[in-house]
Amino acid sequence: MTKLKLTLAAAAAALLSPALALAQQFEKVSGKVADEVPAVPFVGIAYGFIWVAILGYVVFVARGVARTRDDIAELRRKLDAPGK
Repeated sequence: MTKLKLTLAAAAAALLSPALALAQQFEKVSGKVADEVPAVPFVGIAYGFIWVAILGYVVFVARGVARTRDDIAELRRKLDAPGK
C-alpha cells in the first residue's frame, strides 16, 4: 500500500511541477544585478589541483611498478639459487 502512495505522490509532483513554474511571474531587474567574480583564479586552482592529482597518481603507479619489479627479481633469485 505504501508503494502505491509513493507512486501516486511522485506522479502528482511530476504533474504539478509545470503548473508551479507557470504560476511564477517575470519581474524585470533594473540596475546592477550582481558583482562578477573573475574566473581566472578558479580555473588556475582547478588546473593546479588536476595536475597535482595526476602527478600523485603517476608516483603511486611508479612505486607499485618498482615494488613489482623487486618482487620479480627476488623470485628469480630464489628460483636460480643453487641447492633447491
